[in-house]
Amino acid sequence: MKRNKWLWILFALVFAVAPLLVSCAPAATAVPQVVKETVVVKETAVVKETVEKVVEVQVTPEPEKELEGTIVISFQSTDKQTWENLALAYMALHPKVNVRVELKPSDGYQEWIRAQFATGAPEASLVNANVVADLINAKKFLDMAPYLDKISPYTGKAWREDMDEGAIRNMTDPIEGRINVLNLETVQVLWFYNKSIFEKVGITDVPTQPTWDQFIGWCQKIKDAGYIPLAIEGSASSFWEMRVGWLMRMYADQYTRHEAELVRCQPGDYCFREGIDDKWVYDPTDPHNDDNNMITFNGVRKMAAFYNKEQTVDSPQWKDLYENLSELLGPMTEPGWIGVTDALPLFLTQQAAIWLDGAWFFTSFEKNIKKLAEGSYGIVEGQPTPTPIPGAAQATVFELGTFNNPSMEGELVDAPARTIEVNIGFWGIPKKDQAQNDLEMDFLMFLTSPEGYGIYLRNKLDEGNLNGGINGPPAVKSAVLPSPYKERFANVKLIGNTEKDTAGTYRSRGLNDYQPMVREWTDLAQQYFQGELTIDEFLTQYEEAMMNLFPQMVTDHLRWEGGMDALKTPEKKPEVIE
Repeated sequence: MKRNKWLWILFALVFAVAPLLVSCAPAATAVPQVVKETVVVKETAVVKETVEKVVEVQVTPEPEKELEGTIVISFQSTDKQTWENLALAYMALHPKVNVRVELKPSDGYQEWIRAQFATGAPEASLVNANVVADLINAKKFLDMAPYLDKISPYTGKAWREDMDEGAIRNMTDPIEGRINVLNLETVQVLWFYNKSIFEKVGITDVPTQPTWDQFIGWCQKIKDAGYIPLAIEGSASSFWEMRVGWLMRMYADQYTRHEAELVRCQPGDYCFREGIDDKWVYDPTDPHNDDNNMITFNGVRKMAAFYNKEQTVDSPQWKDLYENLSELLGPMTEPGWIGVTDALPLFLTQQAAIWLDGAWFFTSFEKNIKKLAEGSYGIVEGQPTPTPIPGAAQATVFELGTFNNPSMEGELVDAPARTIEVNIGFWGIPKKDQAQNDLEMDFLMFLTSPEGYGIYLRNKLDEGNLNGGINGPPAVKSAVLPSPYKERFANVKLIGNTEKDTAGTYRSRGLNDYQPMVREWTDLAQQYFQGELTIDEFLTQYEEAMMNLFPQMVTDHLRWEGGMDALKTPEKKPEVIE
């Protein structure tokens, strides 16, 4: 099952009260209500940590206007159970609000969002906004930051108190202070492997983080034994949005950390932060050295550095990166992998030994096995029935192992490998009139309350909900994970995050996700990995294509007032054309 094409970009999110899961239902934290003359006082109640003693607040609350209107949930998802149950629960509290669940398929989702905006104010209330970064930059989505200090009517506390402080910080733009998307689950990209296959081929010592050469050696052993080492998709969308795109971003990071000095905010820049940027010192041994609370990057300086060829995609570092990746992509993948759109069944049916995925795989592994065995895998309502999968009926659960990103090594490598390790969800609200946006934010406050998030988790982790599952540990404070998910996530070792503003990964798949550049890179990279271009031909053509499209990218994608002239004054913040 595809999940959250972010993490990609990693490339990946509940309603009437659903039946509790037997033995593994996460318990929602009870919130006491203050009752005075049979009237529930929510907005002024003092909420205690325990329910042993409730303090009565002697106030008369102002009458609150009853909520009314329509909320449309349009995430890219197939999990109707979760969202429909959340919708029912919210409507039970607010009878004059109609919540419609209109989930969308992954294919064509970006185009669907753009079409929403093209017709005026979008009808959709909640979407996965990460696939339209240019619309986020153009401030087409609601800034949620002003709501953090508003009192949630479902907890009686400031909304920010319902969520983890670190997650809020990671969601907040360090310069403008905006929160364009809500990320409530923590994900890490990992390599999953079939322990039985590894043991059969003699691989018994699997460190938490192997070297790249060690990893390729494992793949060769697995291949020699007659298995497919790595199951991975190679379609155009996979190259940009999914696993290949993840690899490009994660491993470009190993070679570009040193470029921070070139593109970070300098004294006098619009983005320079006293007490942060004046104290920063480059340290490749610290995986958090370039987190946004340590350093600020100047996007204009990045573009100027690329245009002036101080940052390129045809350098010795880029050559070393792609030559390493070419040892894996092609030689160690399934035949015809470039045209594959879903390689997971190869891993689930034990034809392939290794699978790259997010930590959400911990909650979907058994469900996908069950769907294969029942013949429902890949079936989406309203879409053609997929081709039967060989060996699906015999699919059985096997023991999983995991390891972190193998580290490439050599004199051109800056630092050990990191991964996509970040809060995700990317729930965005298209801008509309204030009353409508306030209603949509009220729904999010309900969702992040103990009652709402309890419904969310119960349905997401319901063993009968084959389209459910979560991405990782929740950032909602009231959340309680049941076994075995609590233990699985607890065993994951954090190694540092690349899915953020970094010095050089912006150019790992085209520049800044600008689609004409993405298409050029995808076409060239696919030719390279199929042996149709040499490494030098590939990188030379890649650099030329990016330079040719660069002025168009600045004008159409970044939409800077003054266009290319903005590169002459990187200390100034360019105005964005609405």
